[in-house]
Amino acid sequence: MKKTKKPASTRSLIARSILLALYIAVMLIMVITGRRHTILIDNKDAPDDSYMAIDGMEVQIDNQEALEYYPGDRDKAVVQGQRHKIKVDMFMEGREFEASFRIPFGQDMILLSVPKLAAGIEPYFEPFTVLESIASDAANEAPTSFGADSPVGLEEGPPAPELIQ
Repeated sequence: MKKTKKPASTRSLIARSILLALYIAVMLIMVITGRRHTILIDNKDAPDDSYMAIDGMEVQIDNQEALEYYPGDRDKAVVQGQRHKIKVDMFMEGREFEASFRIPFGQDMILLSVPKLAAGIEPYFEPFTVLESIASDAANEAPTSFGADSPVGLEEGPPAPELIQ
């Protein structure tokens, strides 16, 4: 009886499979922990007055520098990874609180409403896309007219002066 040679031994195939699984696991870890996100920190009133903006606060995301916010302010923080911690110190109330949150996978930018977070309203953050923001701003803006309602410039004016050379 002749033994037939296998193209790849079983041990070699197992080693290659383990190595491939290890490479895939390292790639997934790098994608999840290495991805950068933008958090828009918002301190604005609700359109329906269900919550009000906080009158002076200091907000710190992860271990970044703490920034001051007043009613109507919005700023951004660029962070890395999925899990984050926010620390809020309210000036007027003398209250301080912390919260942890996780940015959904595949989301590049979120809008985090600190007044919603302070009021305990869920969800206190929502996905934010620049195109949606531009479209909603354009829909809310009315055309601006300056001057009288009558059209201007329909009458003929004096002829333009000729250039002398």
